[in-house]
Amino acid sequence: HVRVKAPGNPQLTVEGLLWGGNLAMLSHLAGTRWMPEINNGILFVEDINEHPYRVERMLLQLAHAGVLSRQRALLLGDFSGYRLTEYDNGYDFVAMVNFLRAYLGVPVLTGLPFGHTRDKLSLPVGGRCRLASGADGFSLHCSR
Repeated sequence: HVRVKAPGNPQLTVEGLLWGGNLAMLSHLAGTRWMPEINNGILFVEDINEHPYRVERMLLQLAHAGVLSRQRALLLGDFSGYRLTEYDNGYDFVAMVNFLRAYLGVPVLTGLPFGHTRDKLSLPVGGRCRLASGADGFSLHCSR
Protein backbone atom coordinates (compact mmCIF):
# COMPACT_ATOMS: atom_id res chain seq x y z
CA HIS A 1 0.00 0.00 0.00
CA VAL A 2 1.41 3.37 -1.03
CA ARG A 3 0.25 6.86 -0.09
CA VAL A 4 1.44 9.80 -2.22
CA LYS A 5 1.09 13.47 -1.31
CA ALA A 6 -0.01 15.03 -4.58
CA PRO A 7 -2.68 17.73 -4.24
CA GLY A 8 -4.62 18.99 -7.23
CA ASN A 9 -5.46 15.64 -8.76
CA PRO A 10 -8.97 14.54 -9.71
CA GLN A 11 -10.81 12.85 -6.87
CA LEU A 12 -11.76 9.29 -7.70
CA THR A 13 -11.71 5.66 -6.68
CA VAL A 14 -11.04 3.07 -9.39
CA GLU A 15 -9.80 -0.50 -9.59
CA GLY A 16 -7.91 -2.16 -12.40
CA LEU A 17 -4.84 -3.94 -13.64
CA LEU A 18 -1.68 -1.86 -13.09
CA TRP A 19 0.50 -1.62 -16.19
CA GLY A 20 2.79 0.77 -18.01
CA GLY A 21 6.36 1.97 -18.09
CA ASN A 22 8.36 4.29 -20.29
CA LEU A 23 6.06 6.50 -22.37
CA ALA A 24 8.27 6.59 -25.49
CA MET A 25 8.44 2.80 -25.59
CA LEU A 26 4.68 2.39 -25.08
CA SER A 27 3.78 4.98 -27.71
CA HIS A 28 6.03 3.21 -30.24
CA LEU A 29 4.10 -0.02 -29.59
CA ALA A 30 0.73 1.59 -30.44
CA GLY A 31 -0.72 -0.02 -33.54
CA THR A 32 1.55 -3.04 -33.41
CA ARG A 33 0.82 -6.60 -32.36
CA TRP A 34 3.07 -6.12 -29.32
CA MET A 35 0.90 -3.44 -27.69
CA PRO A 36 -0.92 -5.05 -24.76
CA GLU A 37 -4.72 -4.88 -24.95
CA ILE A 38 -5.54 -3.89 -21.40
CA ASN A 39 -9.13 -2.97 -20.59
CA ASN A 40 -10.10 -1.14 -17.39
CA GLY A 41 -6.47 -0.74 -16.41
CA ILE A 42 -4.53 1.82 -14.45
CA LEU A 43 -1.79 2.97 -16.80
CA PHE A 44 1.38 4.53 -15.39
CA VAL A 45 3.99 6.28 -17.55
CA GLU A 46 7.26 8.14 -17.11
CA ASP A 47 10.03 9.52 -19.31
CA ILE A 48 13.12 11.68 -19.14
CA ASN A 49 14.42 14.57 -21.28
CA GLU A 50 11.09 14.93 -23.08
CA HIS A 51 9.56 18.40 -23.45
CA PRO A 52 5.91 18.70 -22.42
CA TYR A 53 4.77 19.03 -26.05
CA ARG A 54 6.48 15.71 -26.83
CA VAL A 55 4.88 14.02 -23.82
CA GLU A 56 1.54 15.39 -25.03
CA ARG A 57 2.17 14.06 -28.55
CA MET A 58 2.96 10.56 -27.26
CA LEU A 59 -0.09 10.48 -25.00
CA LEU A 60 -2.30 11.70 -27.85
CA GLN A 61 -0.90 8.86 -29.98
CA LEU A 62 -2.05 6.41 -27.30
CA ALA A 63 -5.41 8.18 -27.14
CA HIS A 64 -5.96 8.09 -30.91
CA ALA A 65 -4.94 4.41 -30.97
CA GLY A 66 -7.77 3.72 -28.49
CA VAL A 67 -5.50 2.76 -25.61
CA LEU A 68 -6.39 5.52 -23.14
CA SER A 69 -10.16 5.29 -23.56
CA ARG A 70 -9.95 1.72 -22.24
CA GLN A 71 -8.21 2.79 -19.01
CA ARG A 72 -9.69 3.77 -15.66
CA ALA A 73 -6.91 6.25 -14.91
CA LEU A 74 -3.58 7.54 -16.18
CA LEU A 75 -0.81 8.03 -13.59
CA LEU A 76 2.06 10.31 -14.58
CA GLY A 77 5.39 9.59 -12.95
CA ASP A 78 8.58 11.59 -13.27
CA PHE A 79 9.07 13.66 -16.43
CA SER A 80 12.25 15.51 -15.57
CA GLY A 81 15.41 16.39 -17.44
CA TYR A 82 13.97 18.79 -20.01
CA ARG A 83 14.66 22.51 -20.27
CA LEU A 84 12.08 24.89 -21.62
CA THR A 85 13.26 27.36 -24.25
CA GLU A 86 11.68 30.45 -25.77
CA TYR A 87 10.34 28.22 -28.55
CA ASP A 88 8.14 26.44 -26.01
CA ASN A 89 6.25 29.72 -25.61
CA GLY A 90 5.58 29.00 -21.92
CA TYR A 91 3.94 25.62 -22.62
CA ASP A 92 5.15 23.82 -19.53
CA PHE A 93 4.25 20.55 -17.83
CA VAL A 94 1.36 22.10 -15.88
CA ALA A 95 -0.19 23.56 -19.05
CA MET A 96 0.18 20.19 -20.77
CA VAL A 97 -1.49 18.32 -17.89
CA ASN A 98 -4.36 20.81 -17.84
CA PHE A 99 -4.89 20.31 -21.59
CA LEU A 100 -4.80 16.51 -21.27
CA ARG A 101 -7.26 16.53 -18.38
CA ALA A 102 -9.71 18.54 -20.49
CA TYR A 103 -9.16 16.55 -23.69
CA LEU A 104 -8.61 12.89 -22.90
CA GLY A 105 -11.73 11.81 -21.03
CA VAL A 106 -9.68 9.61 -18.69
CA PRO A 107 -8.59 10.88 -15.25
CA VAL A 108 -4.97 12.09 -15.31
CA LEU A 109 -3.09 12.08 -12.01
CA THR A 110 0.38 13.47 -11.36
CA GLY A 111 2.93 12.83 -8.64
CA LEU A 112 3.61 9.10 -8.92
CA PRO A 113 7.17 8.62 -7.58
CA PHE A 114 8.33 6.49 -10.48
CA GLY A 115 10.88 7.12 -13.20
CA HIS A 116 14.37 8.55 -13.29
CA THR A 117 14.40 9.80 -9.71
CA ARG A 118 16.48 8.90 -6.70
CA ASP A 119 13.52 7.77 -4.61
CA LYS A 120 11.02 5.64 -6.51
CA LEU A 121 8.42 2.96 -6.05
CA SER A 122 8.63 -0.60 -7.18
CA LEU A 123 5.33 -1.15 -8.94
CA PRO A 124 3.66 -4.57 -9.24
CA VAL A 125 3.01 -4.57 -12.99
CA GLY A 126 0.06 -6.82 -13.71
CA GLY A 127 -1.30 -6.57 -10.17
CA ARG A 128 -4.91 -5.75 -9.36
CA CYS A 129 -4.89 -2.31 -7.78
CA ARG A 130 -7.23 0.14 -6.15
CA LEU A 131 -6.44 3.81 -6.76
CA ALA A 132 -8.12 6.31 -4.44
CA SER A 133 -7.46 10.01 -4.91
CA GLY A 134 -8.52 12.76 -2.55
CA ALA A 135 -7.83 16.45 -2.09
CA ASP A 136 -4.33 15.99 -0.67
CA GLY A 137 -3.05 13.01 -2.63
CA PHE A 138 -3.72 9.44 -3.62
CA SER A 139 -3.19 5.89 -2.47
CA LEU A 140 -2.48 2.79 -4.48
CA HIS A 141 -3.25 -0.57 -2.93
CA CYS A 142 -2.31 -3.62 -4.97
CA SER A 143 -2.85 -7.34 -4.57
CA ARG A 144 -1.82 -10.31 -6.67
